[in-house]
Amino acid sequence: MDRPLHSVRTRLDDFLAELATLHYRHGAGLSPGLPVSSLYASFPELSSPDTFAAANEALAKARTKDEPLAVRRIQLLRELVATQVEEALAARPAEAVATLEAQSQLPVDDQTLSLAEVLEQLPREASRGRRTLLERAAGNFLWERRGPYGDRREAALHTVERLGAKDYPSLRQDVTGIDYAKLAEAAAETLRRTEDAYRDVLAYVLKKVDPFLRPLPGGEARRHDLQHALQAPWMDTFFRREDAFPAVVRWLDEWGLTPNAEGRIRIDDEARPGKASRPFVATVRVPGEVRLVVQRRGGMDALAALFHEMGHAQHRAHVSENLPVELRRLGDASVTEGYAAVFERLLLSPGWLKRYLDLPSTAARDTVRLAAFHALAVLRRHCAKLSYELSLFTRGPSKERADEYVDGQRQALFVESHPGFFLQDVDPQLYVAHYLRAWALEARLTARLMERFNEDYWRNPAAAAWLKGLFARGGSDDAEGLATEVSGTPLAVPEAGERLVAILNR
Repeated sequence: MDRPLHSVRTRLDDFLAELATLHYRHGAGLSPGLPVSSLYASFPELSSPDTFAAANEALAKARTKDEPLAVRRIQLLRELVATQVEEALAARPAEAVATLEAQSQLPVDDQTLSLAEVLEQLPREASRGRRTLLERAAGNFLWERRGPYGDRREAALHTVERLGAKDYPSLRQDVTGIDYAKLAEAAAETLRRTEDAYRDVLAYVLKKVDPFLRPLPGGEARRHDLQHALQAPWMDTFFRREDAFPAVVRWLDEWGLTPNAEGRIRIDDEARPGKASRPFVATVRVPGEVRLVVQRRGGMDALAALFHEMGHAQHRAHVSENLPVELRRLGDASVTEGYAAVFERLLLSPGWLKRYLDLPSTAARDTVRLAAFHALAVLRRHCAKLSYELSLFTRGPSKERADEYVDGQRQALFVESHPGFFLQDVDPQLYVAHYLRAWALEARLTARLMERFNEDYWRNPAAAAWLKGLFARGGSDDAEGLATEVSGTPLAVPEAGERLVAILNR
């Protein structure tokens, strides 16, 4: 094996452990900065174009020898190296963004809040007037300081130059196998098929938070109105802060997936300043040290986020320790996001809600419909983001992209967005595509669970054992192959949207 790839394999686990630890400490409120530049300097082979070239040569050789496992391992390394070339180029801007946000002070009324505090308060603020102030403060802050965010996005274009690719979408398609043009067509079709149902329920939920609110084009609803409505504050009495985490723990214990996976998952639920408001997972070692960071909060959205991240944690903690490092550590992100979505979609199960949260039948039925609407809004938002981000990462982060961002979100969600979010509301490496594929995969996985273990599969330990068997395979699977294996049919994003519409139309 070529020397650069041997070095990558030898040091990959340590690099990812250190990187995850940095992100854990930053997100957990233990470190205000995110010093990734020095880490990349310590592992130069992981972000070297020469390593990418060596991976290309090794992949061609493995394909001529008809060695599927070797091909899969090299494919994963190629994607990793392409990503790390970009991340190394983006390290300084990423550090600048982290410092900027940590030191931010935004005036709102008679208060001074950090950007994180503004964004955390915004969807939960009951007063529309104050939500408007919070959104304007955040949007203006991001617009006026868009330079570092733009530099972070420019790293994608510099990566194209470093690796000799035609353009950024072509590079990502080459290393991931995702046909972005085909996926964009599926996203547009999803928007068309789900528009009527989405608009009908949008009008309903907006009226629930303000009887005078109407969606665009005839109304004046803004993004913050939708964000607040998606919290379903009128349901908060059924989703108390003190109930959610114990309910999930009891369910996992009864199902056969212990919350801490026999010590492999370390749950950080300590309250501390600077801690991320939403839960997240840091995979320090796989499968032995997975950190689930949680801020215990109430509300339906908080339970959905807890489900999602618990799904990630359980997946990582059950990967077979006997796999090669590439298959333990790397993989199609659509797959792990798909597993997380399977957990999150338990909000669509009235039986789970009644059993573990003691919800009355009417409240459980309302929750299912609201959860389906929430999922549909997120799906439509990402369908629009894919088209926008393909443009952003091809043409660069100019002011014209802000107009594209606002127009796309307006057409998908029928609310008005602040243009200042056009560079902040973006995940690197076109990760939006992984989310869309993940939701299509979740629909296949959940259908298979119901077919094989009945609609209350979440009570059947055999269903948990089946999932653990899939988890153990680590990065061996890609989303398309896994969907075909469990269902006999490929991924279909429009079908995932239609499933949610069917729930809304019950």
